[in-house]
Amino acid sequence: MKSIEKLAVDANPVLSALIGGNARSIFMNAEGTGFYTTAFNYKEVERYIPVLATKRNLPPEDLFMALSMLPVAICGPDFYQSRVRQAEKLIGKRDSDDVNLLALALKLNCPIWSNDKDFSGLGMQVYSTLDLLKYIAQ
Repeated sequence: MKSIEKLAVDANPVLSALIGGNARSIFMNAEGTGFYTTAFNYKEVERYIPVLATKRNLPPEDLFMALSMLPVAICGPDFYQSRVRQAEKLIGKRDSDDVNLLALALKLNCPIWSNDKDFSGLGMQVYSTLDLLKYIAQ
């Protein structure tokens, strides 16, 4: 099984993992991979959990518990601040909500894990969940 040293993880794979989507198997089976996200993205997940719980008829506290168990390191803005301006230039006009994660990926010098098409064409390696499932299975 192949691994990737580090991944900057967007909110959408985290949310997928919480409800048992394919992202969960990546978090659980990608040996040797460090998963990182921003406090901004983590808060986005926390804000969406009640909505997701209602849609899926699940107790929100179960989803919050699952979130706390995912192997994701949360990085504050001070950590990647030196790359925010560069990230704003690259993606700020497409989606300003993606600036933080891009800045983190630039700081860590690592690929991004997202199913969001806004990250494409920036000169960064971006993996969708399907891409990672194929890559890790090799």
